[in-house]
Amino acid sequence: MAPGTAVGIRESAASSIRYYFEAAADRIGLHPEMRLLLSVPVRELNVELPLRRDDGRLRLFRGYRVQHNGVRGPLLGSTRVQAELDLADLRSAAESMTWRCAVANIPFGGAAGGVTCEPEQLSRRELERLMRRYASGVHHLLGIYQDVCTPGLNAGPEVMVWIADEFASLHQESRAISIGRPAESGGLPDRDAIVGRALAALTVRAAQVCNKPISGLRVAVKSLDQSAIHTAEALIEAGCVVVGIAEERGVAYSAAGVNLDAVACQLQREGTFGIVNRADDSQMHTLDCDVLVIGDNECTLNNTTANQVRAQIVIEASELVISPLAERSFAGSNVLVIPDLVGAAATILAANAEWSSSIQKVSAPKERVEREITASLIKIYEQVLDRSRREDTSLRMAGYCSAIERVSRLERLRVA
Repeated sequence: MAPGTAVGIRESAASSIRYYFEAAADRIGLHPEMRLLLSVPVRELNVELPLRRDDGRLRLFRGYRVQHNGVRGPLLGSTRVQAELDLADLRSAAESMTWRCAVANIPFGGAAGGVTCEPEQLSRRELERLMRRYASGVHHLLGIYQDVCTPGLNAGPEVMVWIADEFASLHQESRAISIGRPAESGGLPDRDAIVGRALAALTVRAAQVCNKPISGLRVAVKSLDQSAIHTAEALIEAGCVVVGIAEERGVAYSAAGVNLDAVACQLQREGTFGIVNRADDSQMHTLDCDVLVIGDNECTLNNTTANQVRAQIVIEASELVISPLAERSFAGSNVLVIPDLVGAAATILAANAEWSSSIQKVSAPKERVEREITASLIKIYEQVLDRSRREDTSLRMAGYCSAIERVSRLERLRVA
């Protein structure tokens, strides 16, 4: 049996977040009472969502909103629409958001919500009615200074508009309580491009720290939204070779380097590119590359799949993609992991920029927003890197320690 192989262990988002939290809490000597406060959500809501289907049948769906910790500011969290969704998933996502916001030093806490259903089995009209029903079911938890929804799996900009519109109809509140809306609806212009290019800058900086030449650096990029192409474009401009791209609009591979011009032409012509079936992106992590930038579902890189990764640097671009057993495997193979606390921070920085714009009712030039988000992302990385070097620990451990310290300091004042 290979070192680090575990038998009978179910790797999940819940087990991952507990492992990372407890390990960091042990390291900083967190008081048992504070551990208890920070390891459970402050509020959970389950709602039944009746939906009259287009054929006249009535179906019941279940919706959730979990609020982990709001001591540092309003709650911020994604909304998901997926068949396999339960409270354990959302508790993990909400807690992960708390720690990611704290590492980024953005004044938000963590939340998460969603609806259990198979969206591909609903018509667009049915999905809109369902998500509006969800918004009306959880509306009393939401608010621009209380809890703000962000895009999640199968819940993109259009869903954010429906949620904001339903909330506005109930509260006569003009300021939207969702982030990630189209620019025409008050969202951040070119949000995917800004996030994608900031992630490319982080990739380049991480490679430089590892003394890897940027020219010819082989990178594979996968995202859950539409930012992967923008990351790839910026990396190619920097001199890298992008050997694979995967996002919600398609998948493209080439050992010699993906032809982005051809991808862009097909995207403009057909709205998709390369291979359209998302199942075909499952081998992205196995590509021969120097850097793997991966935004994917929780525990995609686990005890089994981690051994298939050929990259020397792995950047976790969405929450909890890498399980603790996978991280242990990477450490044994001298693979550098840039954790989600850093790798997924660009989306939080973009959310903060959009939230601030909504509050102030003024928009900054998108070029300035992009510069600030990129500079902030690099600063977050270098702060976490500095602590990891000083304390001789992993980037993830350094990030979790910083996050827990920031939240616990304020929590002590609240419960004193």
